[in-house]
Amino acid sequence: MAASARDVINLIDDWHPRGCKTEKDLERSLHRHLEKNLTSSEVIPQYASGRVKGDIAVDGNILIEIKDGLKSTGQLQRLLGQLELYDTLWKGKVIVLISGDSQKDLVNTLSKKIETLKQQGFFFEQKIFLVLHGSAKPKEKKSDWFW
Repeated sequence: MAASARDVINLIDDWHPRGCKTEKDLERSLHRHLEKNLTSSEVIPQYASGRVKGDIAVDGNILIEIKDGLKSTGQLQRLLGQLELYDTLWKGKVIVLISGDSQKDLVNTLSKKIETLKQQGFFFEQKIFLVLHGSAKPKEKKSDWFW
């Protein structure tokens, strides 16, 4: 049975990379983690199909794009361009994984773009998922509780 996007996201949440200094290190670490935990799935690094390229593909229907932090407008613009390609050319699901330090405003812009892609189509099935991992997750403020 093929893995679902939810299965992969749950495994990403359980993933604890150590000693990764580059995006490539993160890719290798996540690939090993997914292969180990999705034994009946095909996990392919550096997947390419036509114009669609991704860091990892699972069962040929879930594409994972890894970014080691989101720190510049240029990075965001390139990623937004990739999302447009995925939205039009990729039939499966896409998981955008941001790991590492990121600028909050850039992550917010990315999140809004993913929301607009979700809202296209009457019978919507979510296609693109944003996962913030490690230090990319927003910090919760303990003193800002409002009722």
